[in-house]
Amino acid sequence: MGNSVCIIYGLNEGPAMGRELCASLKRAGFTISDNPATADVIFAHSGGCYLIPQQNHAKLIVLAGLPYWPGRPWVIATTLKVWQEARAYSQLGQSGSWALKWLFHIRYAFNLRAAIRMALNRTLDKPWNSTQPQIIVRNRHDAYCSPDLSEVPFKGPRTFISLPGEHDDCWENPERYVNLLQSVV
Repeated sequence: MGNSVCIIYGLNEGPAMGRELCASLKRAGFTISDNPATADVIFAHSGGCYLIPQQNHAKLIVLAGLPYWPGRPWVIATTLKVWQEARAYSQLGQSGSWALKWLFHIRYAFNLRAAIRMALNRTLDKPWNSTQPQIIVRNRHDAYCSPDLSEVPFKGPRTFISLPGEHDDCWENPERYVNLLQSVV
């Protein structure tokens, strides 16, 4: 049995958006866990980065699209994200896929308890900023994640990786992230 991976979804996200990533992880020999406290690997995306539990036994934590960009208001970041995605999907002739993705976003928008927890856990003294081994993934066109994450005062050593794509690339191109996990776990 392979390493277990727990996916922690961000704001307005959930399992329907992560189906392809889960399927790719399973094909690569990983098992999917619903419990971040016992998983070997925690893969947190966007606001999910702020939901890492204090008590966990992860050998590795991957923070993909950490929503940290000092001086960029959330409203501006969201506007840029929507515009960038709409343009990218349109250029690929996949406007229908983009609309479906936004239906999922709307479906998960009502998880207010998770949204409040994310907002409360953004400070540097919370579990997401632990001394555990972490990989910080920033997509090159991420409207939420600062291109200079070196300004974050992380508590422990971090590996920074840049990948192509937009903020939600892990849902659309999961193989990049699975290959990353296979190379480090």
